Amino acid sequence: MNEPRVALIIINFNGKLHLAQCVESIFNQTYKNFSVIIVDNNSADDSVRFIKENYPNIELIENKRNIGFGKAINQVLKQKLCGSDFKFFGVLNNDIKLDNRWLENLIEYSHKNPKAGILSGKILLYHWPKYINSTGVNINYSGYGWDRDFFELDKKCDRKSGPVLAVTGCATLVRTEVFKQIGLYDHDYFMYYEDCDLCLRTWKYTDFTVDYVESAVIYHKFSASSGVFSIKKHFYIKRSRFIFILKNFPLSFVINIFPRITRYEFGDFMLPLIKRLDFANVFREFLVYFIFLGRFPFFVIKKLFARKKAKKYDWWEMLHPTYFKSAAKNINPEFVDIMKPHIKKYGAISNRVLMGINDAGIGRGWSNIIDSIPRGRYLFNEGNCRFAIDYVKNENYYLQIHYRNYENQGKKLKISAGNFSTTVNLDYGWNTEFIKLPNSLIKNEKLDINLELVKGSHAFKNLFINEISVLSEDSNLLRLV
Repeated sequence: MNEPRVALIIINFNGKLHLAQCVESIFNQTYKNFSVIIVDNNSADDSVRFIKENYPNIELIENKRNIGFGKAINQVLKQKLCGSDFKFFGVLNNDIKLDNRWLENLIEYSHKNPKAGILSGKILLYHWPKYINSTGVNINYSGYGWDRDFFELDKKCDRKSGPVLAVTGCATLVRTEVFKQIGLYDHDYFMYYEDCDLCLRTWKYTDFTVDYVESAVIYHKFSASSGVFSIKKHFYIKRSRFIFILKNFPLSFVINIFPRITRYEFGDFMLPLIKRLDFANVFREFLVYFIFLGRFPFFVIKKLFARKKAKKYDWWEMLHPTYFKSAAKNINPEFVDIMKPHIKKYGAISNRVLMGINDAGIGRGWSNIIDSIPRGRYLFNEGNCRFAIDYVKNENYYLQIHYRNYENQGKKLKISAGNFSTTVNLDYGWNTEFIKLPNSLIKNEKLDINLELVKGSHAFKNLFINEISVLSEDSNLLRLV
């Protein structure tokens, strides 16, 4: 069997806690023709000393500042693309563990599919490996990217190997020839979307494909490096999404979607923040939008005078034909929806319990999760939550429960608070339930909610709760669809 040489690049920033397991899983690979290169982006956690003492044979590049993910990868690519015999470059996060045959299975797939230019495998959640993190990346018309099959049960997910629009960059193998044809990572993103950008450029400007390989398994500590739910992560994801839209989508489509994005950013993000006098986050949201607005004319000019024209647009048919994620019942919570006035007034108890984040309001009946990764908790038979509420006269209030049901059989959940009680039927898959609450309950500053398994219903073996909230009717999260 032909064994092409591979360079495996790890980008590290304060990842000492994860490095040993990541590196050991690399050295345990059944495929042996590889070299390991670590780029450290000025870590402050003693990562560099740890690498030098424990892995002296690994090539280490030490940066004096954090130059970002893409730029750090490019450091290696500029050195190794010319004058070396590497046929593939692997790009790895430090918070992963590779299955022993990960590299062997990717190389084997590349031999059978010589047009596969970017390859990635089945990514499972490290702490809960029966669940999927990603089998590729979906992108919609507004540039939102999300992991395909996220939190599906692995044993029930029948996703076969083959082409996909994009793959997540936590463990990716790229043919050297791809970089030679389309160039390096675009470091303008700093973090997030560099992987999607590379994938779309591969589809648009080469004859190579982007492929998911089912047999190549990775275990990922989801968001361990940037935080499951952080302001920093939100800022860079949105900033990078805007750059991604302007750079990769056809000019006519960007012009068409511009008013939609503007209405969405001001109506669904900034206006609710202004109403609750959260001007710090208003400024942050406007700053990200201003980046989009300010770059718009420059990207238009760049597109008009671009020398390289896209070879084909069959990738466009692979985009998800929606504009905003609110079009689905699966509501994606953003950090701006955590009401800061409540948190300041009541400490960690607020109108919203994001399981694994600000979950001090939860009582008994919830399963523990490891290191709050991924966000969420299981409900077993019965669970209690406590909420803090600012009552506004004549407003309606709703209890929102965002959950994932893994069983097809019907389940019933009894919800009670004080003298109020109701029962809801739970649907299969990701869903959001809205239950109107009587105003007599909301007048109290604190509200205790009890969730209980209805007698005769199936056991809550696989009911996963993402969040529970008490929302007023003007909340931008309250979208009855």
